Amino acid sequence: MIDTHAHVHSRAFDHDRAAVLQRAFDAGVHTLLEVNIDVEGWPRASALIHSDPRIFGTVGIHPHDVARATMDELETLSSALTDPQICAVGETGLDYFRDYAPYDLQRRFFRRQVALAREHGKPLVVHSRQKPDGESAHQDVLGILEDEGRGEVRGVLHCFSGDLEVAKQAHALGFKLGIGGAITYAPKKSGPLLAAIAEACGPEIFVLETDCPYLTPHPRRNDRNEPANIPLIAAALAGYLGLRADEVERRTDASARALFGLEA
Repeated sequence: MIDTHAHVHSRAFDHDRAAVLQRAFDAGVHTLLEVNIDVEGWPRASALIHSDPRIFGTVGIHPHDVARATMDELETLSSALTDPQICAVGETGLDYFRDYAPYDLQRRFFRRQVALAREHGKPLVVHSRQKPDGESAHQDVLGILEDEGRGEVRGVLHCFSGDLEVAKQAHALGFKLGIGGAITYAPKKSGPLLAAIAEACGPEIFVLETDCPYLTPHPRRNDRNEPANIPLIAAALAGYLGLRADEVERRTDASARALFGLEA
């Protein structure tokens, strides 16, 4: 199994990081995509990415953190995109749910990171979250991807929280949907939506992720999340789609390999 979105370099794992990784590998996670979110954490993320050949990484600045960053710092970070262990740009995108950074600044940083992905031929790891009754982050994200990507950039909408129409638009742009522990919280809502997306776009649109240490799947929701929980997410998705868990693993792994250029 491939965990396409983890933050094991987070301080939440400082006391047992090696054990967390070992549990993941023992649980069947053979590849981990470690996702960078800010300038300050990049040295820790980079060290982890280069500590094990099963760990790959991304480089970028999260929309929550753009108010504490400069464009010069982003350009400096982007030099890591020539590293073969760095297989995507991100985590980038727009977050209108929290007010951690002005929307116009988020959009500016997001546009530049989409352009970096296009210039370097790398996929994107995209964060898109909106208030239920506020501006549409999803539509702004899709619009910027279309404008700046110019049909040349693929990626994943991480922690997908859109509806069927957003999924169809993302699919048309060549994007996968990151599916994590949140799908276990409200199965009566998640199940029909994911089944409808699979019917419209094919189950290959999904890739698995934990977003650890966040969004721990049920029944471990009160615990810190970690990559070893990927089988719980795969099982939940399999139940919603009427597939065997091993078939979900096979399809999502194939999608992740193709998107991120990972070897089998």
